[in-house]
Amino acid sequence: MTLLRVRSYLQGGLNLGGHLHRTHNTTHDTTHSSDGMSHFRDLMNSLAVTLHLPYDDIDDRLITTTTSSLGFIPRILHQSWRTKRLEPFQQDWQKTWLDHHPEWTYMFWTDADNRELIAQDFPWFLDVYDNFPLNIQRADCARYFYMLRFGGVYVDLDFESLKALDPLVQNVQVALGYMSTDTTSEIAIPNAFLASIPGHIFWWYVVKRVLTAFAAGQVNKNDAHRITGPVMLREAVVQYRDSCQNNELVIFAAETLYGIDFNWRDDPNKQQLFHVCHAASKEFNSTLCKSFFPNSYAITYWSGDITWMKPK
Repeated sequence: MTLLRVRSYLQGGLNLGGHLHRTHNTTHDTTHSSDGMSHFRDLMNSLAVTLHLPYDDIDDRLITTTTSSLGFIPRILHQSWRTKRLEPFQQDWQKTWLDHHPEWTYMFWTDADNRELIAQDFPWFLDVYDNFPLNIQRADCARYFYMLRFGGVYVDLDFESLKALDPLVQNVQVALGYMSTDTTSEIAIPNAFLASIPGHIFWWYVVKRVLTAFAAGQVNKNDAHRITGPVMLREAVVQYRDSCQNNELVIFAAETLYGIDFNWRDDPNKQQLFHVCHAASKEFNSTLCKSFFPNSYAITYWSGDITWMKPK
């Protein structure tokens, strides 16, 4: 994993291969609350037995209901890719995040780093992690464990930063974003943007849903969205909001973070705008695209079909 103090990048250039040191203290003291915990721990215990997981190895300091007294989302920015070798357009978008967040700690994770994180800090999940049939399922889950272990903000590499996130995440405990004005869609809440204080209980609802699917034998190659991605994430949101009295989860509107609505691809009235903002389109023009979203903090260019689908 590359740990980068962004100010050093601005002064001396980006070196993803160097030995860099994290300068923020990401440890938060937490206290237990009975809010929703009894039922949750019973379910996790039963899943641990089913999956032969050493549940007692889970760090109890992380399994907690949090309150605003625990502080703010730490100024840590996470991004991840298969290796340190990025496409030129990914590097350009990556640089916008570094430029707009010079005081943040930047943590870049490769697939190897992700597995090491699970092995070291969440060893009870390692067998599940290794047995996912798709690498995207492992990448999905790693993001949730960034939030549990470190907190901060995770954002996909096909997002361009338009301005600093500090005002947006101030006084927020845990946050996601809608990708569409159709908030009822089962894929309305992607895992392309995540923000949290370390160890917020919401992420244990997410992990619980993944473990539930794994225990039920539902993990397969055909539907990553439903097992580890947006469909699962939305279901976890519903369960968390139904179970916890202290609902601290914020979901930002689509125009705040995502800009272009992926559903516009199939809307005759919006297709032209979608193609202007879609990285895979011959009509892609990021400058023109950004002009349509002057108030957004970020914008995604939906480059997954030219990156994830590309052979390793």
